[in-house]
Parts: sequence; structure tokens; C-alpha cells
Amino acid sequence: MSTEADASSADQEKYSTLINIVNANTRGKTTEKILDHFKTEGLYQPDFQVNPRMRKVKVEDYFKGRYQHVEDMEVTTKTLSCFGIKRKKVLKNQLRKEIGFTRHEVKQEDDLTFDQVLKSITGEGTSLNREESSIVGIVASAGSGKTTLMRRLARKSLDSFSPTQEGFNQDSCKMIYFVELKAVQYAEHIKPSKCLFGGLFKNEADVENAYQWLLDNQTKAILYFDGLDQAAWKIDYKKNSTKINPFSHADTATIMYNILSGNLFPQAKILFASREFRVSELPTEARPSEIISPSGFTPDDAEKLFVFLIGKKGAGVWDNIRVMSPRLLNLVSVPVFLILTAVVMARDPTGSPPTTVTELYRRIIAALRRVENVRQHDKIDDIIFKLKEMAYRGMMEGRVVFHKDDLRKSGVDMEDVKDLIMKVPCNNLLSRHLIEGDFIFFFCHQSIQEFLAASFIAHMTFRKFSQFDKKHLHQERWSVVRRFVAGLVHEKSTDDLHKVPHQTKKQRVIARSIRSQLDNEKNERSQDLSFFRMELYTAIYESDDNDMMKNLSGIQTPYISLSRDEAEIVGSLAARNESLDYLFLNGSIDDDKVL
Repeated sequence: MSTEADASSADQEKYSTLINIVNANTRGKTTEKILDHFKTEGLYQPDFQVNPRMRKVKVEDYFKGRYQHVEDMEVTTKTLSCFGIKRKKVLKNQLRKEIGFTRHEVKQEDDLTFDQVLKSITGEGTSLNREESSIVGIVASAGSGKTTLMRRLARKSLDSFSPTQEGFNQDSCKMIYFVELKAVQYAEHIKPSKCLFGGLFKNEADVENAYQWLLDNQTKAILYFDGLDQAAWKIDYKKNSTKINPFSHADTATIMYNILSGNLFPQAKILFASREFRVSELPTEARPSEIISPSGFTPDDAEKLFVFLIGKKGAGVWDNIRVMSPRLLNLVSVPVFLILTAVVMARDPTGSPPTTVTELYRRIIAALRRVENVRQHDKIDDIIFKLKEMAYRGMMEGRVVFHKDDLRKSGVDMEDVKDLIMKVPCNNLLSRHLIEGDFIFFFCHQSIQEFLAASFIAHMTFRKFSQFDKKHLHQERWSVVRRFVAGLVHEKSTDDLHKVPHQTKKQRVIARSIRSQLDNEKNERSQDLSFFRMELYTAIYESDDNDMMKNLSGIQTPYISLSRDEAEIVGSLAARNESLDYLFLNGSIDDDKVL
């Protein structure tokens, strides 16, 4: 009996040590890193936490509704021609509409608090269905706070469940494992145990023991997989949907498919974070049973965080934005843009805030050119020009994820951009200013790619610019780019990076093109066309061109309610056009504060 008791005690000590290592690793990876890449910008690290609003999205609505890009669906020839597409084809497009630029019409339930989501994960609440929601997706656009949210949830989970200091408590102990998928390299033939724990334990026996404990204690494990869209591999339903047993060898993507489909750990609680495009590509059985979508800061939380980041002059800067550039108040609800706006305004707190989104992005790129950690300042403009071409190529191909070959094709050397990117796996997280990745690269927000693509288009020869306008500019995938193009060709700049050749001629092309689109659709009345018109009105606003505004005969968006941002755009256009013939609106506004 004594021998059995000693063996049991030794096993408990062994497992306690392994779980402590896993949990300590998670604690190290989930420290706050909000301003790690902006330390030279004079911002203040907040000593409090602000979380974005979170909403539970109906899964069936998510995969059927507005989150699905129009060019991913089977559509009629008539619908295709509406968007300038000549042939009927289902395209696997990675581009998705991003928060802060376009609206999402997916039905959502009431906001969830951070504590509600946490309790549902740790099994203490009912916000999510514990029985049916073993796999939860934190799904939203880039820059919306997914990684920060995942880190905070994992860290709080650690505070609730871990081995006690007094000893190993089998009943209360949980393994909280935070995995950065961008650090999980692809392998063609590997065991699930090594795929999960090979990077954490050097001893193969420890790898197998940790994996065996997880198999035997699935209800005591919470697995966090961050950045499915950042992985250097992808789950292909044709190649990676084979079911395996827990001890089979398979490639990395197939193992991940078996985890997300619930085949390997059916009783474990699993959360993963990703941008929309990667989730939409998953096989049906590997899609999450619940989706939580971060939907931006509340106005009060955005103001609180922004003011703190700037410091003593923060309140004055915020009031200045409220009066001179109210559109920015909508944009800074997105976490990454709140920080980027703070970076821009911290450089000149008493200066005028950007009045258009185009100007904000131009100033972000200008800030990038001056950061201290860029060693080759004489090359930075040339590097950015080359990244513009890469961004444009990606937009043409419907891609937001790039490989090293894409950099080479655009003439960009890895050494040239290493001050602008974050490379993983390694410990030198150099910067998040422009692009980041591990073997693959992506712009820190899709709109950064769209702005650089727009800048590339604005710098085209006049002939190519005119051809692009006719063939592509008014397709839905280019709607955000169209706003930036309209803004860039009307900006007065002496800076070579933003100076537009043949500027006056290109302004005329844009004016005729937008007017033609409005005239062609003026007698049509439907919700989709109201959205389309609102996009065109926004492009006119971004141009800040009085002639374009005065040539508007009327404004009509009768089948949609206006967001705060859209109401301000319509109001500005109407105020600057004394001869407006009609203003035909729905009569409702999403945000009653506008009233």
C-alpha cells in the first residue's frame, strides 16, 4: 500500500510541476503589451484596463449575413455586373469589411461584459451555453482588440484555477494554456503531443506526460489559440479534414482541424481568435459553436483611455477633436485606431486634428517615417513606395496575407523592413507600426493596406488611373480604397511620398466617375443601393472638394438608418450645398446622441 501511495504522490508532484510550467508560460505571454511598440511616441502606459464591448453573434447569421463578402457568394449575372464583374465565379476572397469603416448587419444579442464571458469560460456562468459551446471564436477585424482580450481572459482564468501553493489539488487545478499560432511552425509529420507542447518542454517525456494529463483531464483544461489568421499554415477542407486519433502522426493543419472540430479534446474548453476571412474558410465542422465579436470601445471608455495616453493635455486634445473633427470619435472606438490617433496627436497636442480619415492615415505614415528605431531614414520613402505596390497587388488578388516572396517581388529586402515589422518566433518584437508576421506578413489593419493601395493608385500614370477607375474602383471590395483615392487626389502636398502626378486631370476623372455612379442609380430604391450611395457620399466627403459637393443635386438613403459617422457626413454635405434639391432619408439614426 505504501508503494502505491508513494507512486501516486510522485505522479501528482510530476503533474503539478508540468501544469505549473504550462501556466507560468501562459502568465508570461499574457502580460499587458498595449504600448510596447510605441514607447518612443511619448504616450503614457495606462494603469487601468478598458475592454471593448463584446457581443455574442448568432453563428448561422454570421456565416450567411453581411460578414460574408459579396464576391464569395453565388450571385446572378445581374448582381455581378452591378459590381463590375464580368464572369460568374465564386472567389475565395480574404478581404472583409472592417469595423470603423463599414457597418455589419449581422443580428447580435445584447452586449456581454468581460466578467460574463470569463465566468462562462471558467464554468461559473450562463452567458454561453457550457454544454454546446466548448469551442468559442473571438472573431473580428484586425486591430479590434482580439489578442488583448484573449490575454486578459487567459490571465484571469489563471487567477481562478491553478495548483495551490500547499500542494496539488486535483479537483480545483486547471491547465490554462495560451498558444500563439503564429509561433507554431508547420510540420508534415508530427504527433499532436509534440505539436502542442514541443515548443514548451525540451524533455520528450515531459511532452508526453503533459499531453496525457490533458487527454485524461479535458474538463480541467482551457486552451487559448491566438491568431489563427496569422499562422504560417491554413486548414484546407480538402487536405486537412481527416480525423485522427490522439496518438496519430499528421501535419500541423490537420491536427489543428481535429482540435477545432472537437475530435481530439471534445470536453475541453477551447477559445481561438481570428480575423473573419480565416474563419469563413474553415470546414463547417471546425467552425466555432459560439462567436464573440469585439465591437469597439464605448464613447466614455474611448475618451478615458485616449485622455490618459496623451497625458496632461489629453482632455484638451479630446475636446479639440470633438469640435473640429467629430468623425474621429467614431474611428477611435477601434482600439488600434485610438492608439494611432493618439500617436498622431501626441506629436502636436495643440495642432489641428485630422478632419478626414485620409488625412489621419497620411499623418500616420508621416509619423512612421520619423520613428527613432528606423535606422535607414534615407531609404524609408523608397521602402514605403514598394510596400504600396505590394498592398495594391494584394487588393487585386483579394489577399490580406503575404509571404516573403511577395516582399521580394515588390523589391523589398527583409533587412530594409526589419525595423517596420514584427518577426516571430523570436523574442525581438521589433515594431507593430506597419506590417507584422511569421513567414507570412499582414498589415496591422486591413485599412492600412487599403490606404497604401490607394496611394499606389493615385500615383499611377493617368492612363492606368483612368483604366482602373473604369474597371475596378466601384466594385465593393474597393469601397474603402475609393474613399482614400478621392481624398488623396484632392490633397495639396509638396511631399514626394504623397504628391499626385496629373492631379487636376485625376480629380476630374473621380468627379465624373462618382457623379455617373450616382446618376445611374438615382431611380433605384433598395437597401443595398442606399448603402452604395452612402459609400459614394463618404468618398465625396473625403475629397473635401467644394465643386463635387455643390454638384450634388440631392442626397437619398431612404432604406437605411444612419450611423453617427454617416449622419455627420450627410449634414456636412448638405451644409456646403446651398442648391440641394432634395434630402431623402430614412429618418432614424443609430446613435441618438447625434440628435
